[in-house]
Amino acid sequence: MAELPPKRQGGLLRLLTIVLSRTRGRAWTAAHLVEIRQLIRFSSLFLLTVVLPGLALAYFGLASVRAEALRVEEEVRDSGRRMADAAWTQVDSLFQGFEESTRGRLASGQSPLESLSDLSDSLLVGFRLDREGGLTAPFKPPEADLRDEHSPIFSAAWRAAIAQEQAGGDPDQAVRLLRQAEQETRGVFARGEARYALGRALLGANRLPEADQVLAEVAVDFAHIRNVHGFKLGHLARLKLGESWLNRAPERGQQELQNLVQDLIEDRWVIGQGGDPAVAARALDLLEDVAPRDWISSHRGRLEEKTQQLFWSEHLLGGLAEIQAVARGVPAEGSGFFYRVGEKALWATTWWGEEMFAFALDLTGLRAQLQEIVNGVSKGGGEASVMVLTPLEEPPSDAFGRRTLAPFLPGWSLVSHPVDADHIRSLKTARSRQQVTIILLSLLVIGVGGFLSIRMVRRELDVARMKADFAATVSHELRSPITQIRLKGESLQLGLAEDKADLEEHYDVIVQEAERLSRLVDNVLDFSSIERGAKRYDRRPGNVGETVRNAVESARFTMETRGLAMDVDIPEGLPVVFHDPEAIGQVVQNLVSNAAKYGMKGGWIGVKARIAPKSVDIAVSDRGIGIDAEELPLIFEKFYRSDDPDARREKGTGIGLTICQYIMTAHQGAISVRSAKGKGTTFTLHFPIRPPESSGL
Repeated sequence: MAELPPKRQGGLLRLLTIVLSRTRGRAWTAAHLVEIRQLIRFSSLFLLTVVLPGLALAYFGLASVRAEALRVEEEVRDSGRRMADAAWTQVDSLFQGFEESTRGRLASGQSPLESLSDLSDSLLVGFRLDREGGLTAPFKPPEADLRDEHSPIFSAAWRAAIAQEQAGGDPDQAVRLLRQAEQETRGVFARGEARYALGRALLGANRLPEADQVLAEVAVDFAHIRNVHGFKLGHLARLKLGESWLNRAPERGQQELQNLVQDLIEDRWVIGQGGDPAVAARALDLLEDVAPRDWISSHRGRLEEKTQQLFWSEHLLGGLAEIQAVARGVPAEGSGFFYRVGEKALWATTWWGEEMFAFALDLTGLRAQLQEIVNGVSKGGGEASVMVLTPLEEPPSDAFGRRTLAPFLPGWSLVSHPVDADHIRSLKTARSRQQVTIILLSLLVIGVGGFLSIRMVRRELDVARMKADFAATVSHELRSPITQIRLKGESLQLGLAEDKADLEEHYDVIVQEAERLSRLVDNVLDFSSIERGAKRYDRRPGNVGETVRNAVESARFTMETRGLAMDVDIPEGLPVVFHDPEAIGQVVQNLVSNAAKYGMKGGWIGVKARIAPKSVDIAVSDRGIGIDAEELPLIFEKFYRSDDPDARREKGTGIGLTICQYIMTAHQGAISVRSAKGKGTTFTLHFPIRPPESSGL
């Protein structure tokens, strides 16, 4: 046992002895010196193992309340940083996948300008530039308008022929007028348009050989001439020929139109000119019912993708001009990607040999993808969240972390912020309150533990005192009957008895004191066996009423000599009860003896048996001093004796009722008490009407 150092303990012991000697007296202090020493040892142990650790816990706990509040903020910040890192990792993976796929195509000799959606969902269009920044694929830059003023539109013959065609007039007349218009033209653009119009009119007049010849000439001689609507005359001529042959010779017409579609898709279209995709779309419509479905589906997909790229090329022409300006004079080093945020798109450029590839990614689509990423990492993220900020957006006032999206999106960033700042503050307050509550509860538990420990020590000291009192009482109880027996025996031995009545009195005293001594010794021996756990009982079926009668009759003589009237009411035919007659007799004798001691003033003892629904009940009653209600829960505890002066006047060991309760418990029964101060007491034994379960008692 841990205790204070000897000198310190000795000093405390001397001091406490002096104080108690003055307040309680020297005799009392000397008698309880051992208890005082044990109390000091316990107090020392309690101070070192409970009080001091409790105070340290309170001090460090309260000191950590502020640290806990800061830790809440740091946890939220860490959560936000982790989410931002997770989002950046996904963004990096997104762009790395695009870069790796592009370099893989270039390394394998494939064009990265086709099937752009396979490279990235956000790609709008891709360009290939030469060393000087010139556009080499997949489109051409806008062309200057080279048409001359000698257009057949301004010819009277031309206008008359067009009117004739639109009105559904004589086709031959329209042919003659167009031939006249052709002769009146001077420039190459006007001649091309007039020649194509003539071929179309010949088809309308069903002069097929002439029409085939004229349109074939246009397809060769004016292949790259565009009309006023931006259509290449060569493509229009081939479209008309294919459509004509499709009606006359389907296989030839199909082949002509398929070749036209193939050439149009592979050709470099001019940015800002939508005639080429329109001709290809018309050709595919004509082939819808004759060409293979897979071929139609494949080329429609390619046409749609390239048309979409042409649309975006026109809208992103200003950004492309900036990329071309940057490309000029820049050495072609490595194959890394460089990113530049434009007004309408994110531009990603890389050099491959002597060529630069520039890709325009949709900023709106990228923003949606990034938002999906941050929503994913923020989901279930607790108190923190992440948002995407563009260069023109301001971060929220409560933002606590920022991570740039460079080099992929220069100027863009991932910002971490609390989901609800007010909730964070309330969470910090709740954490602080929780910690303070835990500390207070810990101190309360320590206090309760200390209080219970003190009560336990006090109880143990009381038990020690009661044991000491028990030893003294037993010694006195043994001495008293032995003295009486010795005195009466010596009187008989010396012949001091004067007459027969005197002799009978001496004999009665000797027998009475011998019975008293026998009960006392039996109780002490039984209690010792109970304490060791060695007491066993031989329970067997029997008449418990007969057992009670025998016990009462053995005590009746003693009771009557004390002037006590006994009223015994034990009916015949009680149910068979499993019991040990000797042990139950001891219980009854103990209760009758107690009734005699504490019921003298009442002059009456009652023993009554009755049959209850599930038990046989034996009640022993008196009309004596009774028991205080506060003491009733304590009377069955070992060594307990009442502090009532009337009860203290009677001798007792404090183990009789303890033995009675143990014996009844061993019989799977119970003992109960009902008492009123100054009116008497009734103890009732309850025996179950059933075979007892196996027990080691």
